[in-house]
Amino acid sequence: MANIHFYLQSGKINKKGQQPIVMRITHQNIRPLFFIGFVVNPKYWSQSNEKVKKPKDDEQDNKYISINERISLFRQAADAAINNALRDDIQITEAYLKNNIFNVSGKQRKTNMTFFEVLDEYIESSKAVRANRTIVCYGTFKNFLLDFEKDTKYKVDLHAINFKFFDNLRTYAFVKRKAKDNYFAKIISNLKAFLTWCQKRGYVKDFTYKEFKAVEREKDVIYLTLDELMILLNFKFESPKRARARDLFCFMCFTGMRVSDLRNLKKENIKDGQIFKTIVKTHKTEVIPLNQFAQAILAKYEHLEITPLPKLSSQKLNDHIKDCCEEAEINTRVHYVDYSGGKAREHSEPKWKLITNHTARKTFITNSIVLGMNTKTIKDITGHKKDSVFNKYVKISEEFKKLEMDRTWDNIPGHQIKKAPDIK
Repeated sequence: MANIHFYLQSGKINKKGQQPIVMRITHQNIRPLFFIGFVVNPKYWSQSNEKVKKPKDDEQDNKYISINERISLFRQAADAAINNALRDDIQITEAYLKNNIFNVSGKQRKTNMTFFEVLDEYIESSKAVRANRTIVCYGTFKNFLLDFEKDTKYKVDLHAINFKFFDNLRTYAFVKRKAKDNYFAKIISNLKAFLTWCQKRGYVKDFTYKEFKAVEREKDVIYLTLDELMILLNFKFESPKRARARDLFCFMCFTGMRVSDLRNLKKENIKDGQIFKTIVKTHKTEVIPLNQFAQAILAKYEHLEITPLPKLSSQKLNDHIKDCCEEAEINTRVHYVDYSGGKAREHSEPKWKLITNHTARKTFITNSIVLGMNTKTIKDITGHKKDSVFNKYVKISEEFKKLEMDRTWDNIPGHQIKKAPDIK
């Protein structure tokens, strides 16, 4: 007979110290695990009763009533699915349990929840298993839909996500908000991920959303050339804030690190000239060798006790690095095209205006390719898995090599190749 147990999933702790509640079903040689959609602080969890304990009178509400109701629904759904399989001689597999448990438990849930109440549940349940950056993106997605509902008076209904809704959302994005194609594509990607989550839990039965499509355009790669990077690195800033921002940015240019990983970097992560770090986005431990330039930046801050580099918020670093690049006169005109509703818009701006935190990572990848570093090595350092991501960087580096060939070998003073006479 199958055994059904609920417990807190070990190794999955969010910043609030909460762990996801999971249901484990053990039957013969299968042991599938199901996340029930809630997280809880371990001090409120009763393993003997497999329920959430009521908080003390002076403690904040921990949703113990609704969570325990969810546990009961999942237990009932699991019991029913197993009993039906045994009665009808159906093979009990993970896929069978998943389909039947979520369908049954979903039908018993409240049907009067609004779209945004369910969306809040989705965001809350994601906090235990998603990076903070992803949760921030979910918040941006939610705010966009709230603005859409407010500005258009079109009520977002969980049971009316159809092509009429999609058409209105697209019109709002491109006409009212002047959004870029890639921004809208991200909104639709988040919407489809959320509705898939809803579908698995029985909140929605209409699969129309799966046919929603939004074009994502390939972005122009903005990066610092090696010459520009060295100008920035060696520039003498009078402002200590700008000097620190420059050091942080250049450190990312020399290591390929994301700003989220830089903020969490500690001295114990650095050993034997390498960084050993669990990457925030991928949750995988990666080893990043430190080149001479990265080590020189670290040496400037050896006096710091806890962190190897100064602390600066992502937003402040974004702001300061633009000022740094403007002061260092990194002002080559950059011509680029973006799209809104499929309509091309051409732009031309000095490069310093386009520099962001993420430019550092692009700078590391592009210059590493230009300098001849093995592509596999670069991907091992940056954590990239898909070859398609690297195609644009390889393309940029090939164009750069052609420009350098034109600038050097094809432009030697006094040594131009004369046109050969026609052979008669």
